[in-house]
Amino acid sequence: MKPYVFTILSLILSHSVFAQEPRATLYGTVTSGGEAIPAATISVAKTTAATQSDLSGHFRLDVPAGNITVAVNALGYAPYNRDLNVSVLDSIQLAIELDPISVTLDEVVLDRQTGLTRRTPYAISGVEMQSLSKSSNPGGIAGALREIPGVSGAGMGPGIVKPFIRGLGFSRVVTIYQGNKLENHQWGQDHGLGLNNLGVSNVDVIKGPASILYGSGALGGVLMVKDDESYLTSGKVSGSVGSVFNSNSNGIRTFGSVGNRFDNGFFANVDAAYENHADYKAGDGLLIGNSRFNNHTLRAHAGLDLDRFKNKLSLTYHSQDLGIIDDNEMVDGESLVTSRNDRSVQLPYQQIRDYVASYNQETTHDHFTTYLHLSHHYNDRSEVEESFDEVDLGLKQRNTFYSGRITLNPARDLSHTFGVQGSVIATANKSVAKEILIPDANTTDFGVYYLSSLDWKNFYVQGGARFDYRKVIADASAPHLVEYGFTLPGDPQDRKLSVTFSGFSGSLGASYTLASQHQFKVNVSTGFRAPDLAELFSNGPHPGTNRFETGNIDFKREQSIQTDLSYAFNSAMFDIGASVYNNVISNYIYFVATGNIRPEDGLEIWAFQQGDALLYGTEWEVAFRPLRDKRLEVTSRGAMVRGTLRKSDEHLTFIPADHYTIQVAHEPGFATGARLFAAVQHTAVQNRLGYNEQRTPDYTLVNAGIQHEFPLTAGKLTAAISINNAFDVTYVDHLSILRAFSIPNPGRNIGLALGYRF
Repeated sequence: MKPYVFTILSLILSHSVFAQEPRATLYGTVTSGGEAIPAATISVAKTTAATQSDLSGHFRLDVPAGNITVAVNALGYAPYNRDLNVSVLDSIQLAIELDPISVTLDEVVLDRQTGLTRRTPYAISGVEMQSLSKSSNPGGIAGALREIPGVSGAGMGPGIVKPFIRGLGFSRVVTIYQGNKLENHQWGQDHGLGLNNLGVSNVDVIKGPASILYGSGALGGVLMVKDDESYLTSGKVSGSVGSVFNSNSNGIRTFGSVGNRFDNGFFANVDAAYENHADYKAGDGLLIGNSRFNNHTLRAHAGLDLDRFKNKLSLTYHSQDLGIIDDNEMVDGESLVTSRNDRSVQLPYQQIRDYVASYNQETTHDHFTTYLHLSHHYNDRSEVEESFDEVDLGLKQRNTFYSGRITLNPARDLSHTFGVQGSVIATANKSVAKEILIPDANTTDFGVYYLSSLDWKNFYVQGGARFDYRKVIADASAPHLVEYGFTLPGDPQDRKLSVTFSGFSGSLGASYTLASQHQFKVNVSTGFRAPDLAELFSNGPHPGTNRFETGNIDFKREQSIQTDLSYAFNSAMFDIGASVYNNVISNYIYFVATGNIRPEDGLEIWAFQQGDALLYGTEWEVAFRPLRDKRLEVTSRGAMVRGTLRKSDEHLTFIPADHYTIQVAHEPGFATGARLFAAVQHTAVQNRLGYNEQRTPDYTLVNAGIQHEFPLTAGKLTAAISINNAFDVTYVDHLSILRAFSIPNPGRNIGLALGYRF
């Protein structure tokens, strides 16, 4: 490790040890009915002071002097609050008695759409999205998720990032947004996730097959995007406003929200954001031409929030203009760079507009709960290369999605969930498009599932099964497709072709909790994915690339069997989590260059192929708090993935390199509300190369930042400064779509952020 890394970490550690202000001490026990309660959280309101009780229920916590409110929380017990007046150097003993309560549905449900619980045996991680550091990430939600072990991103610059989970991405990862199963042409390498964190509280990530809950496409995992609904509990009009500046691309993002829940249960909320970036700089100040992008988003929500009934109508408009970095960007004289702060839309670029309307409804009864979801998503995509007056590739997609479930005995030891999901997706080429890659198509999905959960002593067992049916009707009869000369496989006379896919998926797993601190999970699940439109019917040039792409109508559906083992330990001083997994995928579809060149246009022919694959790996994360609270925390995390084709032992493409991070975070006692961090990220060399891939060298990045919250009478003002890639390292990430053209990732970036919550 380089000397500057130790310098940064030493400064933070030494500041923590020698710069503490005089404080008081609370100590004692947390019990209920004479029994010790381990892992209870003891905290002081409006401060960062917090700790957990040990196995004997004992705790010790340094607190600031003055009038304080002590809060104690433990799963299965009513919250405890006590006001105290403490003086400097006081040592106060507390005997805290908690009242037991039954675990409510709110405490155990992770996803209301499917009835997924927090104790599920699936490997699940999450990341909150409301901090300024997340708001400043140009890659949006997909960029922020990269801090989760096992989650990575394939990108074409900071504006186009697509999430990968354990080596699987594109149409193998499902995104749930506003309850909608998002469909926005995930099959394209140059099609990003297209979401930012506006109005989002957190994102939960299911790692591994979740087809039993979400159907085709959840073979690799699921991103569950959760709306920020803090206005429901604020008791007044609440919201936020802020702005973020990124030096690397001279990017500016301004955002705001306001919402309220009225006494009769009616609520309303509005969110808005605007973001604009110039071209980014790689290491050593090299400008990457046409990496500029801009987007703006508007969201509105309204509904009722009652004890046994809740509904919510949500509307979202999201607009993106994304520059496409040319393959010849690094060739002398071919760069598209103009001036440093030029933000004008430049050829070639993508113009994307998304409209999402959704309705979610929950009801709670004495012996069952219900959930209903209806949504419609309209996606309008144009790729423009040669002239602003011409559309090279134009696609319109309309997705109507529905989901419903009923859960019997939701608060009892044995519960049963029955659910149904489905969608109708219409994809059409724009009549003005110059090039056609896929035909028009109508896709109908229908699935039913059963999920059962058993809570017995320290065990939680969950299993279920699902049946799905998909029908795809490809249609090349539209006049502009006929004129273009697009043909379907076999060239049917009516220029239409129908294919169907059906089958079962399921999962069975268990978690075991020992002494409230140790948790063991094992899960075996099978997932599936029906081939997407591009894999089945591609037969044309892909704008923005130098490829002519061909599909295969005879592809079978992908089917996986994954075994996942995980362990977690939590205490006041340590959090430890680790998992290992093995994923066997039958009929895995991959994309290769054939080496053949079309004489009529000089494009290289790329084809989809199919074979069995094996993926396996491990993830871990360790957090160490030497002061037994969160004022000083050292975190280490890492992940490795391996993927091969089983018959040939060829490596799979888009497998991320091994990745490790060490971070030190400090909340100094003399400055309540302040947080400092420094992190070292090391990515190993990736020489396990898939088809048409190139070796990417290892690299090490240093990030650091400071954030401070200033309490005000009517709210809280937060200011933050961060620096990513502090030493301006020039590197190419292995999952970058641009690695084949030696186009490096962004260099040093200084982020400045200011936000106000009221």
